[in-house]
Amino acid sequence: MNKTLLYLLIAFVLGGAAYWTLNRNQQKSTIDKLDLNFAIPDTASISKIVISGSGSNNELERKAEGFWLINKKYKVAPYLMALLLTTIRNVEMQRPLDKNEAQTVVEDFKTRYKKVEIFIRGELYKTYLVGDDSQGNLGTYFKFEEGDPYVCHLRGFTGFLSPRYNVIENDWRDKILFSSSPQTLQSVELKYFASPVDDFKISFKGKYFSLDGATRFDTSAAAGFLLGFKKIYLERYLQDFDKRTNDSLLSKTPDWSINLVDIDPEKSHLVNFYTSGEDERSIGYMPDTKEWITIQDPGLRPVKIRRRDLISKNL
Repeated sequence: MNKTLLYLLIAFVLGGAAYWTLNRNQQKSTIDKLDLNFAIPDTASISKIVISGSGSNNELERKAEGFWLINKKYKVAPYLMALLLTTIRNVEMQRPLDKNEAQTVVEDFKTRYKKVEIFIRGELYKTYLVGDDSQGNLGTYFKFEEGDPYVCHLRGFTGFLSPRYNVIENDWRDKILFSSSPQTLQSVELKYFASPVDDFKISFKGKYFSLDGATRFDTSAAAGFLLGFKKIYLERYLQDFDKRTNDSLLSKTPDWSINLVDIDPEKSHLVNFYTSGEDERSIGYMPDTKEWITIQDPGLRPVKIRRRDLISKNL
């Protein structure tokens, strides 16, 4: 082959490769500038998330102890936080919008959106807006503040994503009421206000638990009772009581109460229980925080025992 022709062929191949590489990099640069990647794969590095819009502003902050706080006040329900972080990690652009749809969605974003600000190690890393659900409810509109809207989704999930960003302080609070083990419990006292004979208190003294006023008791029944406090969840916090309703309820004598003392003060609670008028549900009042709660009765059954249940007939 003629050397000149060979050199021209090599130059053509190299030039084509250079053009392809340059064009590919330019395309990649364009995509990077558009920043269609809403996801943050390393959610473990996220230190704070602020979600605002529609008159609300909620801050979710990761604590060194391993939990999240909402608005610097309450622990966040772990399953809700996990769902949000999973969404932040896996959300992806499903499709762009045609011109007419884009115009409508841009107008909607002016009045209806959630602004999501994500911080990594204390520094603002990414901000985007979450809008309405897309046509057919097969995705949700996302956009960066200066960008165009897109339909985003989670691969393998059919539905919309907006509810996962709908953070409401009261709803996002951790619903755990009691989370103590026999190793951390110091004492548990139950009172039945209409039947004091059923009252009892189990306390940790030295290396063993004791039942106040009894030299012998059913240790197996006591162990089962104490284990019942490992996980007890409330149903919800009540915030819609006016002063009149609050004072009216407080003027009544509770049906019964639990006063639990744990090594960890945050796990120690006094709860007075009242009949709610609904089947399988009670109302509780926590004097320390002055909060009302509702709780499902089946969740309390393992620990709603009476003194006679701890006194074996064979003792």
